[in-house]
Amino acid sequence: MKKLFLAMASLAVWGYVPAAGQTVEERLAMIEERMAAGERRTDYLPKIHGILRGKYEYQPEMDASRFEVRNARLSVNGAVTRRSEYKLEVDLCDESQIKMKDAWVRLKPVGTLRLTVGQQRMPFSIDAHRNPSAQYFANRSFIAKQVGDMRDVGFQAGYDFYNAGKRKVLAMDAGIFNGSNLDEQKTAWFASPGYSARLQWFPTKELAIVPSVQHQHIADRQARYTSIDLGSYIEKDGWHIEAEVLRKFYAHNAFDNCTALSSMLVYRHEIKKEECFVQAVSALARYDYMQDHSSGKSGMDETTGKLVLTDAERHRMTLGTTISVSNRYFPTDIRLNYEKYWYPHGGAKESEMDKIVCELMIRF
Repeated sequence: MKKLFLAMASLAVWGYVPAAGQTVEERLAMIEERMAAGERRTDYLPKIHGILRGKYEYQPEMDASRFEVRNARLSVNGAVTRRSEYKLEVDLCDESQIKMKDAWVRLKPVGTLRLTVGQQRMPFSIDAHRNPSAQYFANRSFIAKQVGDMRDVGFQAGYDFYNAGKRKVLAMDAGIFNGSNLDEQKTAWFASPGYSARLQWFPTKELAIVPSVQHQHIADRQARYTSIDLGSYIEKDGWHIEAEVLRKFYAHNAFDNCTALSSMLVYRHEIKKEECFVQAVSALARYDYMQDHSSGKSGMDETTGKLVLTDAERHRMTLGTTISVSNRYFPTDIRLNYEKYWYPHGGAKESEMDKIVCELMIRF
């Protein structure tokens, strides 16, 4: 992790990635020559992004509160040449831990073809594929957090199709992955890889239909599952309406198959007065559900020979509002959410009960 910080700091200071065999002086001289010749290309310069999410939660059942830094992410991305890209992303406080998120290099040999190698989010789902900066609610859906969230190290290929009006109508992404723990890449030899594929179809400018499939090994390769997901959303006149359903099949009856679903309704009202501090106000509602689920992180139960239960069956209704601060400052969202849980068979965890959430999120 120390090496990662040094690399990201170096990119930020020097503002470029040297080509193989080039010294700092040679690279700077080449840039000066290009600019003197009238070239104003700047995509080789690293782009630094970040997101900081701090929140307060109150749980009425416990009559207790807590403050939490949910994310403190820093990422660097850019282009080494016109046909290659890179990204490094680390979260300095992901549930109070430092975690590498993305570390990949990408080639774009022709057209919109993308070939990516490294640690990355597997192409799967709508909500599970969202970066925290693009989330609508203070807490992720069950699909995004428990059932469909997966990163791995591997190879991914993608291609985008455009119509005559240069509007994207289809995006295809698929890849093969180690199918094992990210922290043990050196010993992640596999006889059969994990895989994931996602298709995004945009029949109109406002509508998206997104089917996807994922296959992965869990519990130190003692078990595996295959998930199928179908989601769709529409965005028009300030409205965002989205629905997604996922079905997770565990091989060899390692655990009961799991169904999860998420549906949300968001309305964003833009405030166009330039002198106003608030840029927009959003009203939000979401319902999501998850059956008994096992992530495999707790391994196998020696008595039953099945995976240990990770998350008990539950329903949740979330209502909220988001105030977006004017973009004259760093983009900032102030969120207020209320979450109501129902557990048909009990098993609620301390952090997953009815609660009020206030969050301040800043992106740069």
